[in-house]
Amino acid sequence: MNDIFNAFILLGYVTIAHLFLVNLILGISIIIPLLEYIQIKKKDNTLKMNIRSIFKFMVITDLFAGVWATWLTVFLGGFWPLLTFYATTVLFIPITISLIGILIALPSIGIYWYTWDKVSEKVHLIIGIIMAVGTIMVPVGFNMIFSFINDPVGFSQAMNGDLLAVFGNPLYPEFTLHRIFGAITMVSVFLFGIYGYLYHKGERERYGSIMYILSYIALPSLAFESFLGFLYAMELNKFSPYIASRLFGPFSPSSSVSDLYPVFVFFILLISLIWMLLMYLILLNCKGKGSAPFFISLSILSLLAIPVGEFINDFSRYPYFIVTGEGGINLSDFYNKIMYISDAWLIAAISVSLLVLAAYLWLVYQVNIKGKYIH
Repeated sequence: MNDIFNAFILLGYVTIAHLFLVNLILGISIIIPLLEYIQIKKKDNTLKMNIRSIFKFMVITDLFAGVWATWLTVFLGGFWPLLTFYATTVLFIPITISLIGILIALPSIGIYWYTWDKVSEKVHLIIGIIMAVGTIMVPVGFNMIFSFINDPVGFSQAMNGDLLAVFGNPLYPEFTLHRIFGAITMVSVFLFGIYGYLYHKGERERYGSIMYILSYIALPSLAFESFLGFLYAMELNKFSPYIASRLFGPFSPSSSVSDLYPVFVFFILLISLIWMLLMYLILLNCKGKGSAPFFISLSILSLLAIPVGEFINDFSRYPYFIVTGEGGINLSDFYNKIMYISDAWLIAAISVSLLVLAAYLWLVYQVNIKGKYIH
């Protein structure tokens, strides 16, 4: 196998894994203050206990997302130095926004946890809102990278010193909102499925309140996310026809290359199935009924949607790294020729990452299911 393709696959794998965890963190960071506000208004101690459990899950996820972020940074610097150069120079302002967001989010996560029941509820809620704002700033900055490599607007101006020119990218607003609401949707649907499962397994008093609240978050966020996805697809048709061709096939302006169209159709069917399951379960709950297996199936599907969506978004650029209309700049122009990734190296790296995933799942089980270690 070609070593450049290996490097591309490995970078894509690490990117998707990292973004999967980051979306969990982003969605929970936004939902937690909303849940806490409702809990304060209702004075619901059971809801408070469930919020703590969700927050523990986010802390563990944030820990492992950091591991993947480090790996991603090393791969970018070692194997794709030219792309790293553009990201840290041409896109300096968006990257700075993300870094400021990280500097706000990480300390506020710790402060939020350790001030629980030690400060007033209003002060604690404000800390949670600051945490959410910092976390939102991260995709607001980093999503400019994905918008830029799909349509490098502002490149020449930035090279001449106008670093704000990249914000004129027409793909950026819809794509950034699409990412943020995608995280909210994934997390709210996932948690609705988990708590719905537990509720219908017999623990109604403990999980009823949070299940119903999550249903009121999941449905409108899924509707808005679907609308944003449609808008983003229209923007790709207009500004990045190569990607549109690969994904949308006969529904794109030029369908000369449409090899990812079956995967895109699978993704649309997946989203449609999430829609149907979510609506069905909400209607069942209104009638006082439910199905535990359907709830857990909904959670699994919600987790599957993000990596599938990221795959088609990232692999649709191949064999280019930066897409320019109906063509692009080839991967080989960005690859560090000193480096070489053999098939064995690729397999070893993925094997190690699976051990990291196993450690993550073990820790989630120990903390969130068995209730150990974090108090």
